[in-house]
Amino acid sequence: MTTHYPESWRDALRAIGRAPGAGWRSRLVHHGSRALLLLALALAVPLLFPGAPLPDFARLEQGQVATEDIIADLSFDVPKSPERLQAERAEAERGVAPIFTYDREAVDRATQRVRQMFARLDSALAVADDDTAAARIVLADLENVTVPTLEQATYLRVGSRRRLLRDALLRAYDRLLPIGVVSSRDLSDVLSAQVIVRQDGGDRLVRRDSLLDVAGFYARASEIAPSSLAVEGLQLYQTLVVHYLEESLRLDLEATARARQQARNAVQESAGFVLEGERIVGAHERVGREEIEKLRAYSAALTDAGLAGRAGSFLHSLGGLLYAMVVIAILWAVLYFYRRAPVYESARSFAIVVLLPLVVLLLASVVARASAPPALIPVALAGLLVAALFDGLLAIVSVMVIAALLAGQTAFPGLSAAFLTMAAGTAAAAAIRILRRRADSWKVIAIITAAYFLASLALGLLFSWSARELVAATAFGALSATVCTVLVVGGLLPALETFTGVTTRQTLLELSDLNRPLLRQLAKKAPGTYAHSIGVANLAEAACTAIGANALLARVGTYYHDIGKTKQPQYFVENQPGGRNPHDRLRPSRSAEVIKEHVREGLRLADEARLPSAIKDFITEHHGTLTISYFLNKAREQEPDVDIDLWEYSYPGPKPQSRETAVVMLADCVESATRTLPDPTPERIRSLIDQLVGARIRDGQLDQSPLTLDDIHRIKAEFAQTLTSFYHQRVEYPSVANRQSPPPGAERRSVAGGSAGGGARAGISRSSGTGARAE
Repeated sequence: MTTHYPESWRDALRAIGRAPGAGWRSRLVHHGSRALLLLALALAVPLLFPGAPLPDFARLEQGQVATEDIIADLSFDVPKSPERLQAERAEAERGVAPIFTYDREAVDRATQRVRQMFARLDSALAVADDDTAAARIVLADLENVTVPTLEQATYLRVGSRRRLLRDALLRAYDRLLPIGVVSSRDLSDVLSAQVIVRQDGGDRLVRRDSLLDVAGFYARASEIAPSSLAVEGLQLYQTLVVHYLEESLRLDLEATARARQQARNAVQESAGFVLEGERIVGAHERVGREEIEKLRAYSAALTDAGLAGRAGSFLHSLGGLLYAMVVIAILWAVLYFYRRAPVYESARSFAIVVLLPLVVLLLASVVARASAPPALIPVALAGLLVAALFDGLLAIVSVMVIAALLAGQTAFPGLSAAFLTMAAGTAAAAAIRILRRRADSWKVIAIITAAYFLASLALGLLFSWSARELVAATAFGALSATVCTVLVVGGLLPALETFTGVTTRQTLLELSDLNRPLLRQLAKKAPGTYAHSIGVANLAEAACTAIGANALLARVGTYYHDIGKTKQPQYFVENQPGGRNPHDRLRPSRSAEVIKEHVREGLRLADEARLPSAIKDFITEHHGTLTISYFLNKAREQEPDVDIDLWEYSYPGPKPQSRETAVVMLADCVESATRTLPDPTPERIRSLIDQLVGARIRDGQLDQSPLTLDDIHRIKAEFAQTLTSFYHQRVEYPSVANRQSPPPGAERRSVAGGSAGGGARAGISRSSGTGARAE
């Protein structure tokens, strides 16, 4: 006897990606594969966050009150926090005065240049015919100074005056340069009130304003100028005393940098020392910043000494695993009981919902190892993606699971990390609804950043954060929000849409643009079908809103449900001008084939345009398996003795599988039939809707859709209200009323009784419209 177990197991393996069958093997494979994935997530948590269990005091935060005395079991150093150590080092660096080095040779260089200039001047005047011209040329050519005036050159002709001017310059340099003259540029770089002057191997601290810059030197030199100098001599003196000036103090950048680095290194890294048996925090005392630093140091010291996990590392690891499994079980329960069809039974969707928290936890472990702020944990990544792919409520549950898992890790003790994660992730899940286009990304970032700010403000008020800590948490949160939003909009969301096969709201909004090439082609080649699609979309959207279905999906799917009619639009009555019907030249079987062809052509165009499968479902399901009764009856009349294959006159289906496609099927026939209804009063509209919907129900077209009787009642009521508003009684203006009435039937094209999309729009006349639509 041949066993069938291998084949059964092969069939069971297919249940990984779909709903399980009735057999126990398929159920085992289906649920077992998901249990293994959840178990892998639970095992990954303690691996990502290893460490000994912390004592209870380690979870205290600033501002809380200790419930008992905390006594040190060992002596330990209290290291300063990185922020405090950096601030103290910066303060020590700022306390080092800039170092200026005295240049003793500056006086010699300045006086030597003055003597050389006057020696050249004396030599030039001794051999010149015109003393005045010679003096001007010498000063201009040899020393690159402003050409002296005629009076100044005349003044220099006399040797005694030249010697007086030379001696005045030398005296100014000898008296002022030893005091210290610094360049204005070096002095402007000094912000401290005091500077160090390094001279003859020693340092002296002087006031910054006691140093002479060029302007100060000029003023002091002018004060000590000899009164015996004439006006012209004084002018020359003031010009030359600055020209030959040599700064005697120079800012020593290297020496200053060494001194400041030495001051930084001198700052103690320890804030204090706690002795064994010393009380760190007393019972019923408020925990301040200093106590928090001591508690963190104490926890680290216990861990280093191997005293933190007294219950044993095995029990700690087991507890961490059980904690993670209990939290992850919440996610499993939500998926299994409330999101079974869309997420749990889809292997790819289930994997995304489980793996996104794992990715966030992995990045959170990197944040913990880098001792970075918890606001950098990219929880918005999970909130945005899960909300966009599935729904906001599932995204919030995923965020809560991530926050609960983080709250149980020693790397993030206390309330801050979990609270920030919950606030930011929930804001991300809600903000995705406003993301209609890429330009809206900044709005999403702003909402998530606002959540970080409010959460940080609450924690700051609760735990006495400083303003700097509040601003830092908000800034890091804004950075995390920006990076997550850019990643989601820039590439992750489209990639995961393709992977899961889920059509997101953002994709539907893009497809709803009536300027897309496929819809523009429909409007151009089949304007009647285009107008019909808009009308059906309005009905379907209103009905889906009433029953809580996806109204946007229904509207967009309706836009594309008849795109196949662009191939042969003349065979459908809504696109026919007055004249001969092309179906009159065809056999009934050929006419039925032409009518059915628009479904196949629609799928071909949808594939070319890469429309998602959710939109393609509207093309195939909006007719279901209806019979094109008009041509079927015509064929029976022409060949009564021939056994006709009903499949030849029926749409291939399938029947509507979702609430949205079922609503569009009903809206399609109702919208077409109402157009042909004479005198569309509210009573006649409601009667027509009841007949058409009842016919679809009796034909079994809604058997595979999840619509309930209450849904159908709401749909009919919404159809009636919308159509009654559209066909309401209009005011008859005299200028129009007095005109000749059109012949009967001219204002509306009558359509043959038949099915929606079949006889109704196949170019065949229809009686008063009670819906003999034979699709």
